[in-house]
Amino acid sequence: MNATTTTLFLLALSLLFLSLPTPSLSAEPCNSHDKKVLLKIKQSFGNPYLLASWVSTHDCCNWYQVECDPTTNRIISLTIFAGNLSGQIPAAVGDLPYLQTLVFRKLSNLTGTIPSAIAKLSHLTMVRLSWTNLTGPVPTFFSKLKNLTFLDLSFNDLTGSIPPELGQLINVGTIHLDRNKLTGVIPELIFTGNVPDIYLSHNQLTGPIPKSFGYYNHSTLDFSRNMLSGDPSFMFGSNKTVQTVDFSRNKFEFNLSNVVFPASLTSLDLNHNKIFGSLPEELTTLDFQYLNVSYNRLCGKIPVGGKLQSFAVTSYFHNRCLCGAPLPACYPPNQTIPRQPLRPYLLASWVPSNDCCDWYQVECDPTTNRIISLTIFAGNLSGQIPAAVSDLPYLQTLVFRKLSNLIGTIPSAIAKLTHLTMVRLSYTNLTGRVPAFFAQLKNLTFLDLSFNDLTGLIPPQLGQLTNLDAIHLEQNKLTGVIPEWIFTGTVPDIYLSHNQLTGPIPKSFGYYNYTTLDFSRNMLSGDLSFMFGSNKTVQIVDFSQNMFGFNLSNVVFPASLTSLDLNHNKIFGSLPEELTTLDFQYLNVSYNRLCGKIPVGGKLQSFDTTSYFHNQCLCGAPLPAC
Repeated sequence: MNATTTTLFLLALSLLFLSLPTPSLSAEPCNSHDKKVLLKIKQSFGNPYLLASWVSTHDCCNWYQVECDPTTNRIISLTIFAGNLSGQIPAAVGDLPYLQTLVFRKLSNLTGTIPSAIAKLSHLTMVRLSWTNLTGPVPTFFSKLKNLTFLDLSFNDLTGSIPPELGQLINVGTIHLDRNKLTGVIPELIFTGNVPDIYLSHNQLTGPIPKSFGYYNHSTLDFSRNMLSGDPSFMFGSNKTVQTVDFSRNKFEFNLSNVVFPASLTSLDLNHNKIFGSLPEELTTLDFQYLNVSYNRLCGKIPVGGKLQSFAVTSYFHNRCLCGAPLPACYPPNQTIPRQPLRPYLLASWVPSNDCCDWYQVECDPTTNRIISLTIFAGNLSGQIPAAVSDLPYLQTLVFRKLSNLIGTIPSAIAKLTHLTMVRLSYTNLTGRVPAFFAQLKNLTFLDLSFNDLTGLIPPQLGQLTNLDAIHLEQNKLTGVIPEWIFTGTVPDIYLSHNQLTGPIPKSFGYYNYTTLDFSRNMLSGDLSFMFGSNKTVQIVDFSQNMFGFNLSNVVFPASLTSLDLNHNKIFGSLPEELTTLDFQYLNVSYNRLCGKIPVGGKLQSFDTTSYFHNQCLCGAPLPAC
């Protein structure tokens, strides 16, 4: 190539490069208008920690709780969730013109009304303003958002009536207005597009369901816990495709006998209404996952077949004269039903003329025909546990559960039942102390005294139960320190949460290999790092909401650990690198005094900011960068 040719080639090459656009050194993907709007939103909330990543010097497309369109770099999602944010939703949200998803959720200090500026966001497909303290009416302007597919305004303090304009949302697939204080009647919603799932439960709605609802095929309808009335049987039919219906706890009144239910129905809850008639035979053909018709005015025999006998008595009880399995057998018309004024309905099948091995809530040994199980569950039974239970010498299972009118102390006569392997006295109003006599029941494998009003100290004698697999003492009012339990046999799972226990965890607990430990929501303190170690096999640990204080930096966690909750303590140091090797299903170290960068790897970045926030100086994904 001669000199002239070379010169011409270089000149052409220079012109080519000059023709290319020159990138700006200061350019960033984030749109400058959108960034200004987001910073304005942050300022209106008082620059909360929840929005700490919203820093003007950083690309707003990388800010936490924000998402940009990968092509245009305009903000398309704003999801503010679970933090200490206070104030009202700023009107500035309406200045993000390409927003598709808007979420303010689980923000108990979010107040005020839903701003009308949201009506400008015509690209919105999802709005979720829930679990807040928002007030005022449900705005009619939502009907202008024609692209909306999901609207959730649940768990707020919204009042007034439901706007009929919501029926104009032609693309909406789900509407959640449940758990508010809405009043008035359900409006005539005329759907010209999609037919949405509708959730209106836990409001103060009155009147009948509009007849227009019968024209549509909804998948899910939840109108429970209102004051609705009338006949909703037109909502069913062989041509419907509804799957889940909850009309429970209203004042509906109609004859169930001739209602035709669609083959698609898998969940039906009609409890606590004024429904009469009988259960249609066709119910046996349905693949029910859930069924409840209790607390109505039904009569007749429960049809036999399908899934109907797979549900407990609680799905059918407290009707006028419903009978047949799983309720007590039906009596012939000419036979007098034995009546004893003091016998609770829950034990209505306990009739002297019938074989007690067939009584509901009783089980006999198939060989000896001695009673081996007494399971009294969920009913209107009142009084104290009678000492007579101890006169069932072969009893292996004793359960009194979900009986809010069961009172008094746990009778010492139970100590005579040496064959017991399971004791479950829970969700009652039992009082007094945890009895030390349980230590005498050497065959016990399961002891549950949870959700009662038991007080006093935990007896150290429980450590003498050599076959115990699990001990539940949670949700009581127990005080004092956790005793030194010396386990000489099986090492049980231990549940002590929601009590008033104080002091450190005894050092003896470090000698054993537990599977599950839940000591949460007490006033325990000290260093519990000795509970971990490479030789341990613990899987689930919850020490949250206590006053534990120790350095986490050098704690060695066992490979078996899948769930670790240490939130709301005084734990300091940093997160060990070894946490990246664990197969966590759950992790929460929030509200402590941790510092340093969150190790990268394993499952650690799969958890959101709520697993880590409110620490002293913890940083790195999913928190703001260090």
